[in-house]
Amino acid sequence: MMRRDFLKAGVAALTASEQMARAEQPAKREMKVLLWNWDARMTWDDEPDRIAAKMAAAEKIFPYLKQPDAYLVGTRRLVDYCERVGIYGFCLWGFLRDSHGGIKAAQDLCKYAADHGVAALPGVGLCSYGGYYYEGDHPFNLQTYLRKHPDRISAAHEEGGDRQVAPVLDPSLPENQNWWRDGLEWMFETFQISGINYEMGDFIVNPSDRAVKARAALKIECDENIQEIVVATRDLFEYGFSLQPGTILINSTYRGLENITHFPKMPYIDLLPSQTVWEYNLRGTVRKPDFAELYQGMPEHRAYGYLHWFNSSTNTMDKDYVAEIARVFPGAHNLDFEFVGTYGEVSAVNNPLADRNYRAQVAWARNPDLQRAEFDS
Repeated sequence: MMRRDFLKAGVAALTASEQMARAEQPAKREMKVLLWNWDARMTWDDEPDRIAAKMAAAEKIFPYLKQPDAYLVGTRRLVDYCERVGIYGFCLWGFLRDSHGGIKAAQDLCKYAADHGVAALPGVGLCSYGGYYYEGDHPFNLQTYLRKHPDRISAAHEEGGDRQVAPVLDPSLPENQNWWRDGLEWMFETFQISGINYEMGDFIVNPSDRAVKARAALKIECDENIQEIVVATRDLFEYGFSLQPGTILINSTYRGLENITHFPKMPYIDLLPSQTVWEYNLRGTVRKPDFAELYQGMPEHRAYGYLHWFNSSTNTMDKDYVAEIARVFPGAHNLDFEFVGTYGEVSAVNNPLADRNYRAQVAWARNPDLQRAEFDS
């Protein structure tokens, strides 16, 4: 019997129950690659050596060291590359700064990305990290807001530690929540964005009496910082989805699944609209070879797996990640992550290693059964 005839016979021999079981299994959705960036660390422009190579911090402005034109030069090259290789989109922190063109430059970037079918998601700090307008004298810049309303300045502490973070916003204060709602509406009206990548800021927990009561009123058992995120974004996200139903609103936990207290229970998921995307830092999670089996049972929800890979601040710009991508992405697919990706700050222009790392992400996001030999051929 010819091999192909033998294989046909084997398929035909499947019992009716086996065929029905296979047909009833829901198809896994294709994962989409979403790259995470700080404007100040991107090397896609013509000044690749003038980057701020460290991690950003909540208390300090992360400096932009380049000429103003570098912003659009670099981000447009990133868009061109995403379109060419099939990367879904990018998150961009430092999206709005006076020093690289403010509103006009950001509008040009968003239109360019939309015209090329690439999703642009600005990074926005809720209680720190600059607010909607990261650096500059603008009503939706956090420092400007606090100068106007000094009575709303608050301090918080890092969850599980003694470090104090200030100045920040109290997420339970109605005036702050109104400011976030107004800012979201302004973002939608002003820019052709695909959504927003929100974060609370450095695992902070506010000690005010109002914030303590707001967390207690949720009646859920989970990490306090995640409770803070729910207090800040529950009404905000509901409002955002009413304004723009197809938008992508991301809540960043910056935790691995191993750091979610009481996992696989994730009660916070049910308190926000089902369209909400929750971002998890998978760098630690995926170190265990059997992570996909260990973390089965995660409640169904939209999830973004963010990997601290391939970046100047982690000294990994020269590392080939293909073997790790080939190992990790199928596991993330099995856990039903909708988005996955690394940093996207390192330019792939005339950089074969960067090109290889990004293309591998697209390849295994699309086909988790891909073999290394197929990719390398």
